Amino acid sequence: MKTNPTSSYGICRHVITWVTPAYAPRLAGIARYARRHGWHLTILDRIARKPRGWRGDGALVTLRDNPEAIEFAMSLAKRGIPVVDLTLNHPELGLPCVSGDHEAMGRVAREHFEERNFRNFAWFSTQWLNIHRIRCEAFARGDASMPRWVLSEEAPPEMLDDFTWIEKWLGAKLRASAKPLAILAYDDADAARVLDAALGANLSVPEEVAIIGIGGDRLICENQVVPLSSVEHDQGRTGFEGAALLDRLMAGGKPPREPILIQPRGVSARASTDILAATSPIVRNALAYIRTNIARSFGLAQVSSDLGVPRSTLARLFVNEVGRSIGEETQRQRIAAAKRLLVRDEKTIAEIAYATGFCNPGYFTNVFKAETGLSPREFKRANYET
Repeated sequence: MKTNPTSSYGICRHVITWVTPAYAPRLAGIARYARRHGWHLTILDRIARKPRGWRGDGALVTLRDNPEAIEFAMSLAKRGIPVVDLTLNHPELGLPCVSGDHEAMGRVAREHFEERNFRNFAWFSTQWLNIHRIRCEAFARGDASMPRWVLSEEAPPEMLDDFTWIEKWLGAKLRASAKPLAILAYDDADAARVLDAALGANLSVPEEVAIIGIGGDRLICENQVVPLSSVEHDQGRTGFEGAALLDRLMAGGKPPREPILIQPRGVSARASTDILAATSPIVRNALAYIRTNIARSFGLAQVSSDLGVPRSTLARLFVNEVGRSIGEETQRQRIAAAKRLLVRDEKTIAEIAYATGFCNPGYFTNVFKAETGLSPREFKRANYET
């Protein structure tokens, strides 16, 4: 006889989730655990006020700046109903917590920039909560003078949703900063705002302003004029482990003494940080020239002529700062651009070859295989993101 599924503890649990923003990977992690263990799952979506009359066994929440959510979570806890918080915004409440390791996220972003020789750093976010502070402080590494641009602290309330005002405000800060500048944004949406402001201020990305977000949101990162690098926040595992902890608590287990922290999965590097920082404006201009003309055929002579710099001067400065010749850097950028197109685009191999400046598909295939060990088709099959 068919029976209803039960949790690993033999009981069908009724669990409510009030998780905002509703990141799909985090909800998918919760749902995966719920399916395996037979939960009856209620998902609250796009509500600001606490639900009334709910009766169940446990709750998964993200406590940010919504007092209704905080009141709801604490009212459950006072009634003895287990609650697990999936953020670190309110440690003072003493709720059991499973969260991404926000300190590690800031540290990984800093290391990514330092590997690329950046020395000037800044932070941008639209808000300032505890997890913003943790990420920012880890990124700053004790540098109290590092610029910290927080929209909600500087913008008049009526301008918080004015994209034109925000672009001008942020663009002014970017123009006034030392270059090349490395910026960590709180999340990928904030990183996209930095990108818009930089391009609106006629600053080149990544040559003058390099940008990393946090989250790994491919929808945002892959659909920008300059694709955005991002620290991969393992939201799926955070949701799954948060649900697992809640299950243990509902079965009478003791809460952990410290938050359970889920490590980030490194940086997904895209074009917004695909650069070695150069202090010379001539070299930065040459790097920008290579990137923006990647589909054309050119060499040192063409670059020096178009930039109005003597060939010998350009060649010497470029090698001194980048460690490669103009030709070597051009080929590196062509291969990097081809990889991005192979992973995320529906173009044919021939179209990708011409789009990245190779004279014909055969030559492209030979160069690509020599650089990567795989043909373009093999690379696409191994890495294509569905």
